Amino acid sequence: MPNSDEMMKSPAAAGLKGYFRAIGLTALAVLSTVVTLNYVVDPYLIHQWDTPPIQRLSPAQQKIVPWGKTYAAYRYRPEVVYLGSSRTEIGLPPDSPLFAGKRVFNLAIAGASFGDAINMLRHTSVLHRPEIVVWGLDYGWQFREKNGNSDFSPALVATGPSYPLRRTLLNIRRSISLAMAGDAVQILSGDSDQICPSLLATYGQKPSQCMEYIMRDAGGTAKAFEHVLKKTSPLGRPPDVPATIKLLDQVTDDYCRQGTVFRFYLQPVHALAELSYWATRRQEVDDWKRSLTTIIDARRRQGCDIRLVDFSGFNRITTEEIPQATGRGDMQYYWEQSHYRSEIGQAILERLFREGQQDERDDFGVELSGATIEQHLREFSTKRRDYISSHPRETRNMIGNP
Repeated sequence: MPNSDEMMKSPAAAGLKGYFRAIGLTALAVLSTVVTLNYVVDPYLIHQWDTPPIQRLSPAQQKIVPWGKTYAAYRYRPEVVYLGSSRTEIGLPPDSPLFAGKRVFNLAIAGASFGDAINMLRHTSVLHRPEIVVWGLDYGWQFREKNGNSDFSPALVATGPSYPLRRTLLNIRRSISLAMAGDAVQILSGDSDQICPSLLATYGQKPSQCMEYIMRDAGGTAKAFEHVLKKTSPLGRPPDVPATIKLLDQVTDDYCRQGTVFRFYLQPVHALAELSYWATRRQEVDDWKRSLTTIIDARRRQGCDIRLVDFSGFNRITTEEIPQATGRGDMQYYWEQSHYRSEIGQAILERLFREGQQDERDDFGVELSGATIEQHLREFSTKRRDYISSHPRETRNMIGNP
């Protein structure tokens, strides 16, 4: 009977060994091809800055945006950064004349939580601390420490000077993807949806061309408001407001001591969205604003250049008449009920940085402090009732409204 050594030396065993070797080499070749293709073409722009691929037209909805923005921030080292959700990403223009001569980047990301914004701030501060931070705040499920954007991995956040090497390894590992290879092939063949400029080409702001395509594809502004006009449920409440407020306190204290200038603002969703989102949680939102004001006042007493302005509610911008009332297809200030246009973003920046120059008759943007908060909340409630009274058809299905 042959022993094990003889069996291993048999033609059958040798053939099996060669088969597995061939399979392994083939798999390695395929993997190498996929990684090389994805890394060179880089369909999601995960390792580009000041390179030709940035100028390549992109789909209206770009994929894994946090990868591209974290890499761009590491390379560009902006002096002025915008933080927040898709409202900030769509609305705030980096090319504002207010920051002429400075490096500005919109680091807001869609679906971002408060924790995501802090991670983005910490990331861009490791190699270059920004001078100015403009931060759009949202109440609801987004005001939480836990990640909101599932593509924003903690591994993307820089922790020290080794980041460039670690990021390169991350990019290579991310390139091991057949789905990514499929998108790369489509780009090379000219079959991809090349519709609008990339977010990196516009320094992080979602281009208006992308929004125009998205709105057409979704049926337009009027259709978006149809859903708001129906009876809807409020957005989810934050899981732990006190803990997130404490985190905001710590972050602002740390950065203010380093000389960072902060401008916080509350997002100006349309008045109908305001009613729909927070119909049964008005007291919660009021208490949230009070908590924010307490922190801002504390930082001011320490000498920090910091402001908080409330653009939400019922003012000349947020109460713009909707297509159902005007008969027009779109709106001057809004893409739909939740996202405002760049012109409004510029008006927000003007109000945040040109203190004392606002016409007192202009009610868009109220600065919050301990001295103004209670009066502001009373006026907010009054304007809310007035809007409901003057728009009975639009507000009749809103939960919690009289």
